[in-house]
Amino acid sequence: MCNKIYIIYIVMKIVLRTVFFHVICIILFAYLYLYLSNHFQSDNSEKKLRYNSFIDFLLLSTTIQAGVGISDLFPISFYSKIAVIIQQILMLLTHIITLYVFTL
Repeated sequence: MCNKIYIIYIVMKIVLRTVFFHVICIILFAYLYLYLSNHFQSDNSEKKLRYNSFIDFLLLSTTIQAGVGISDLFPISFYSKIAVIIQQILMLLTHIITLYVFTL
């Protein structure tokens, strides 16, 4: 009985660390995208809106981290494209490592 509780404790510890890592990544990349806000453009070509709100970049960062990638913002410069690529690579590596740990 004690071994089962210890195993559940270890698994929950890994799960909470993974969730914490994802939340930190989402917030940090949202601030990075906010800093690079002039390097993003709206998908809506009629309005050509500039996004300066943190919530817009939080949405972008969340959709990238979740693997969905649906947003009305897209990178238009080299630096913003590199930032998005880095977040996507971090997301993929985290998913691969998490799957590897839980399938042992």
